[in-house]
Amino acid sequence: MLDFLTTLRSRQLDPASRLLLGQLLMFTGIAAVFPVAPLYVRSHGGGSLAIAAFIAGPMVANTIIQVPAGHLVDRVGRKPVLIGARLVFSVLSFGLFLNLGPLWLLALLRLGQGLTGGAYIPALRAALADLTTGERRAQRYAQLQAVEMVGLLIGPAIGGAVALWTDSAIFLCSGLGTLLGVTALFRLPETRGHRQEEAIPATPGWWRTSAVLVPSLALLAAGAMFAMYDVVWPQYLSARGIGPFLIGLSISAFAIPVLLLAGTVGKLGDRWNRRILLSGSFLVVASCAALYPEIRSYPVILLVGMIEATGFVVVQPVLFAVISETTSADVRGRAMGMGGFFQFGGSAVGAGVLGALFGVQQGLPFWCGASLCVAAAALTAVALPRRRWRASREPVPQLKTSDLEAQL
Repeated sequence: MLDFLTTLRSRQLDPASRLLLGQLLMFTGIAAVFPVAPLYVRSHGGGSLAIAAFIAGPMVANTIIQVPAGHLVDRVGRKPVLIGARLVFSVLSFGLFLNLGPLWLLALLRLGQGLTGGAYIPALRAALADLTTGERRAQRYAQLQAVEMVGLLIGPAIGGAVALWTDSAIFLCSGLGTLLGVTALFRLPETRGHRQEEAIPATPGWWRTSAVLVPSLALLAAGAMFAMYDVVWPQYLSARGIGPFLIGLSISAFAIPVLLLAGTVGKLGDRWNRRILLSGSFLVVASCAALYPEIRSYPVILLVGMIEATGFVVVQPVLFAVISETTSADVRGRAMGMGGFFQFGGSAVGAGVLGALFGVQQGLPFWCGASLCVAAAALTAVALPRRRWRASREPVPQLKTSDLEAQL
């Protein structure tokens, strides 16, 4: 994260940094919606069921669009999907801000946001891989995770502030943030088919290989675990007599290792044994999750949470780096879409199934989530593909000035 901030201060942004800057602006605006969306639905007369549908609908749409969007990214290119998906998302945001129509129509607009937001993700990850040499992929994906975490920390505060004016203003923030982010993408070069130094041939059934399935299944476990905490964490702390302010503080504390360690983790992911790194990280997460039901002290909970964050920060960047390196560039959009499908599908399971287990027995979601992470640790330790090449120092073709000027 620190090296990305240094790049921003220098004002000499390479295309990959432009992509990250755009995501920072967009995600900050999108995250403004998170804390106020239930109030928006309630102000339109919706009950608990309507609130659940309004929030879960985009998550489901995001999941099912991943693979079709990946096909589109490989067929028409990264840049048209990146810009087109976000422009449509902005229009839908402004429609929600204007409160155009009854609640069912607003829910459809929100569903459309889930589809367009989901379509953007495989394009983003594929373009980021295209714009990065192989020895820095994990670093770039770690930076992506870090800028999203910054947006997640800043956005809800902005959303809470503008909601004092009107609940629908959160969607104005979402639309404006997305539009600002899109401006960083207009000078982005199209990268589909541009890189020739990674000519790994795409074979029939590439999606059934361990190079894609193993990271994808591990992403399912990671997505389920993370989404479980979205549902369970406030309830878990409330059951221990901890109030809203300290709950929010615990979430911010979790973000600290993610922001501070992103650069280090990315370098380790690019240079070290990924089987050991991933299996160890999953075991750290599983161990911490299994401890939570037995902990009553708030300072100890904070400490365990920060240790757990050091495991979480490793998982997603390294897994997507593996997918990007072991699939051909001409199917990279589909490969990223498949990884995203498992990740967001896992999120739906984590929120809907593991989250519901808290009402049965408070320790169940933690123990079940820990079991998923232990399984992911075993899978990555045994079946994760080994790296096919050693890092080279060849420049990325898209970063050459002449190439950029030719595409602008």
